[in-house]
Amino acid sequence: MGLPVVLDVALGLIFVYMALGLIASEAQEIVSTMLQWRAEHLKYSIEQLLAGGQSADKWAARRLADQLYSSPMVRDLNYEAQGVIARSSRQILHVVGRVYRLISRTRNVFGSKTSGPSYIPSEAFATTLLETLQLEGLQKSVVEVRLKRLLQERIMLPLGDTLHTLRATLGDGALLDVELRNLEASLEKVFLDYRTGRTGLAQVADRVLTELDHFADQGVQVLPESYGATQAFIRRLGYLRSQIASGMDASEGLIRQLQPTLKELLSLIRPSDRNESRSGELAQVRQSLDGKLPLQLQESLNLLADRVIQKTNGVDDQLKLFQQELEQWYDRGMARAGGVYRRNSKIVSILIGIAIAIMVNADTFYMANRLTVNQAVRTSVIQTIDQVPLDAMLSSDNDASEPSFSALSNDLQDLGNIVQTTLSDYSLPIGRSPKLLATQAVLESDWPLPIPRRWFGWVVTGVAVSMGSSFWFDALKRVMSVRSSGAKPASASATDASATRE
Repeated sequence: MGLPVVLDVALGLIFVYMALGLIASEAQEIVSTMLQWRAEHLKYSIEQLLAGGQSADKWAARRLADQLYSSPMVRDLNYEAQGVIARSSRQILHVVGRVYRLISRTRNVFGSKTSGPSYIPSEAFATTLLETLQLEGLQKSVVEVRLKRLLQERIMLPLGDTLHTLRATLGDGALLDVELRNLEASLEKVFLDYRTGRTGLAQVADRVLTELDHFADQGVQVLPESYGATQAFIRRLGYLRSQIASGMDASEGLIRQLQPTLKELLSLIRPSDRNESRSGELAQVRQSLDGKLPLQLQESLNLLADRVIQKTNGVDDQLKLFQQELEQWYDRGMARAGGVYRRNSKIVSILIGIAIAIMVNADTFYMANRLTVNQAVRTSVIQTIDQVPLDAMLSSDNDASEPSFSALSNDLQDLGNIVQTTLSDYSLPIGRSPKLLATQAVLESDWPLPIPRRWFGWVVTGVAVSMGSSFWFDALKRVMSVRSSGAKPASASATDASATRE
């Protein structure tokens, strides 16, 4: 058997694989859409990411994933077509999904809902997770507690003790009483403005320091400079100010004292032990999530927080950088999940390919034998392939580094139309006609194994079909390019001439 015959046999097999691959691709897409494999796999993958692969935390991970999916940002990603026909089709798909889950005894990952998004961007996931953990709300609550404690215990209480001592020394019980009440009212207004969201933390720090400086100026104006108690009072105010706002930038130092670090915020969402002390400022704002937070997720969040702390010392940017780290963590997890989905899809495509091969009796061994010994079948297939404008496709692919998806789809559609014409006009070595089955049985008479040879042929065909129609389309163009570069076989030329005469 010469090289031209080998190429013709290869073209015949590739052509059949292409024809069956088009059918298999459509079948797999229909099944995937009806059973919502992509959306379900995404939900499973997010649960696995939150649980960290730990089966002990799977229930907590499911509850947390359900909270993420119920958020408006993720819920809005589940687009569903509107209209009577669209709703009717969707209801049919939902019924099919329920029947599938009943037979396979699998749970509905969407809970009470019937569908979910097939894709969630990393930004949407990270933002939703931060909103679910309520880190920004916890940050504000901690700042409020610390600010209240600062104003009462570290400013007003020491000032009251200092003034009490000064009044006893100078014998004036009402000394700076009005100024102290004005300071207390001003600081209370600073706290209320921050609590109601009128001012930010930086403005709060500036206003607190400004009020202290104003109170010190009033004290200098009212108190006589000759008394040592007055000088002690002024030194006491300076020491008090340095304690609450240390460093070169007093406002920045005060902000650092008030604002919690990322590690402190994460400790607030960590499930606490029963024996853990509830005293302290952080215990007052501990957040209780709906269900226990997965242990592996806690460790992952702490590792991400350590990365953020290594990158920046500023507390203001930590939440923003933490969200970026969450996005990268999600992307890495979804990349691994995508590999799992592709492997699972490959198994499904192989099963679909084998099922199609069995239904149409596409035995690779028999097809190769018929294409080798039957010149008429081989020639009919080659003539059909010659109808495809592969030269234009090859030239268009050579102009670009990679063919566009739209161009490839158009080529596959054109080839699919030609395939339908060929299957109706020519008798390919597939099918279950009595003559074909008899010939197939004769060829299997010398098969030494107890398992029929066609079974192995079906498996080979199914694996080949599972590689996809685009793969065989590319292979078809390459083989045709090799074949057209050489001289046209004499047998093929004679056959073409006889066919023309007829």
